[in-house]
Formats: sequence, C-alpha cells, structure tokens
Amino acid sequence: MNILENVISAFAILRGSKLRTILTLLGITIGVAGVIAMMSFGAGAEKLLMAEINNIGGPSMFGVYRPGYVRKNGRWQRNTSPHHLEMEDLRDVLSECPSVEVATVEGSYYISLGVDGKYQQTYLRATTNEYQQVREWRTEYGRFLADTDMDTWTKVCVIGSKIWKEQFKGQDPIGKEVVISNFGNKKRFTVIGIMESRGDGLERGKSDDNMLFIPITTAQKRFWGHDNVGHIMVRAKSPLVVEQALKEVRTIIMRNHGGDETFFRTWSAKKGIENAKRMIFIIETVLVVIASVSLIVAGIGILNIMLVSVTERIPEIGLRKAVGAKSFDIRLQFLTESVLLCLIGSLLGIAFGAVAGKGFAWIVGKFLQELSWPSVITPEAVLISVGAGAAIGIFFGYYPASQAAKLSPIDAIRHT
Repeated sequence: MNILENVISAFAILRGSKLRTILTLLGITIGVAGVIAMMSFGAGAEKLLMAEINNIGGPSMFGVYRPGYVRKNGRWQRNTSPHHLEMEDLRDVLSECPSVEVATVEGSYYISLGVDGKYQQTYLRATTNEYQQVREWRTEYGRFLADTDMDTWTKVCVIGSKIWKEQFKGQDPIGKEVVISNFGNKKRFTVIGIMESRGDGLERGKSDDNMLFIPITTAQKRFWGHDNVGHIMVRAKSPLVVEQALKEVRTIIMRNHGGDETFFRTWSAKKGIENAKRMIFIIETVLVVIASVSLIVAGIGILNIMLVSVTERIPEIGLRKAVGAKSFDIRLQFLTESVLLCLIGSLLGIAFGAVAGKGFAWIVGKFLQELSWPSVITPEAVLISVGAGAAIGIFFGYYPASQAAKLSPIDAIRHT
C-alpha cells in the first residue's frame, strides 16, 4: 500500500468514528492553540520593542546622561559631582568622533500646556535642530526648530499630533500662541510646526505624539537658568561601529570634565535590544512550555485511542497479513492515522491560536490603555506547531502501530 492509499484509508477510518475523532482532535487543537497564542504574544512584544527602538533612531543609537543617583560601595547615593553635560560636549562629539554620524542634546520634563485658557499635562523636550535627523522624524506641517531659534533664544515650539488633535481640535495651530507652565513659571510660545504621528510608545505618559519641542537654548535661558543639558543622543554611522563610537564619545566627555567618568552613564540601543530579546525569549519559552503540557495530555489521548483502534481492528489486521501485507505496511497504516489526526489538529490549533492571540493582545491593550499590543503569527510558530503535531503523532502512535504489526495473522483472524 502506497502513502496516498494510506492517507485515503486513514481518512475513511477517522470519518467512520466521528465522535472519537472530534474528541481526539480537540485535545491537539487546544494544545497547539495555546502554543501559537503564547508565541504570538512574545512575537508581538518583540515587534513592539523594535518599533520603539526605530522610533528613537534605530539600533545605531546610544546616549550619555547624568543620573540623579549613582551606585557607590553597594549603595545608591545622590550624584554630587560638580560636572554636568554641556553644549560644548556636543560640539566636540560632532567634530572629533569619526564613528559618529549625528548627535543632539535634550532636556525633558512634564509641563502644563495652556491653549485658549485650558491646561493639559504634556511632556516637553528641549533640543536642537539636529533632533529631526537623529530620530529620523519629520514635521507634517510647518517647520522644526532652526539654528536661528537656538542663537536668539526664540519662544517657538513644535507640537505632537496628539496635542494638535486634542487641544487644537485639528484646527490650524501654526502661528498661534500657547502657554508653557513649569513650577509657576509661565511663558508664551508660538507654534511653528506639527510633528508626524509616531503612535504610542512603551513608556506610559510619554507618547511621542504628546510631546512639545522648544529650542534648548530657550529652555536654558528662560526656564532653567543654567547652560547644562540632561542628555546627549548620538547615532553611530552603522550598528557595527556602535561600540567604537561609544568609546570615542566617552573619551571626549572625560577629557572635557577632568577625567571624571563617574558623573555620567551611557546607554546603547543595540545592547538594549539584545537584553530585551533575551528576556522575551525566556518568558516566551516558559509560557510555551506551560502551554505544551496540554499537548502531552493530548498525545496520551492519542495513544489510548490508537490502542483501542488496534484492538477493534485485529481481524482486519490478520486478514491484511494473510493476503500479503508486511509488518511495515501495518505499522505505516496506523502511524499515518495518528500523524494525520495530529496534523489536522495542528492546523485547527493554528487558526484558533491566531484568534486567541489577537484576543489576548486586545485584553493587554485594554489594561495598558495607551499601548496597542500587536499579535504576530510568525512562520516559525506555524512550522513549530506543525512539526510538534507530527512529532506527537509519531511518538505516541508508534507503540500502538508496533503492537498491530507484531500480531500473528492466524491469531488475528481467529480473534473475536
């Protein structure tokens, strides 16, 4: 009997015992659906992570910042260093670091933004005109901050699309005045542009679309009262030279600040991606292992059903052997039935798993409110599920198939 005949015969046998087939398929379907749902959840987390990394400029990005607290002698202590990051550091990084493509500075904090007398909490980011190039982010309407704005400390601002839609109700805000309030210090700024929408980010309350941008020199002179900057954002010429670029930037900053390497810290998008992917993989593996328990239970069910099927069909086995069927043919027939059951269950499980994954992502999105969690069915997840179904069919179907193949033709024919 060839493989096609085996498959046709297996379909006929399974169709003849509909209730038994459905109950067996149910176990496999639930198990595979659980695996698919967990893997889609993990793939969604990875997609969300990569979208966030791309929003800040991609894997070539890294930064330098002065933390408020540093860890010394095993304890967290306030950063009392007299050194701060300055605009001079940025100029030296741009002129003396060959592995750096572009860099900018920024200072960020929450403010109250007033439009027509109505105030709403917004995230302010004071930066330079290079910010657009660093983050590869453009204005949808109007323009971004310019060098002349930096030189003359002009009171202009660029708003995110969410501010435009919520506080300006989608009307043209270019040229209109807003009030920026910070610790009782209120200043009027003129809107000169609207940024393209970037969507919600991972950090709650800090959606890019809910940000407002002003020249950092304006913030220094009109709000802060000093020339320090909070953060230097840098993009290397490629992900391959991030470590070299980071080393160059560290050298420049230490030189500018008397060799002090304790007052600042660095971060790297590339390293962050590696750490996050490792954590996602661990969590995903744990979830998949837990979901796979139902697959093992389903496999035991298949083992039981196939043993029953062998017992019921002993006379048929004896007749087939009597007319020339070999033990290999008998074993292959029962293995085909087992594997077919598991493959059908796997395909159904993939479909149900995709629906369950989307439902799970929707629930998570509801809890996180501002965050839209994606559900991603990867080709790897489908291949793993189909492979797992086939493996379970072979593993748990082999013993019953072997028992059937060992039967003596005469004893099988006499069996009643």
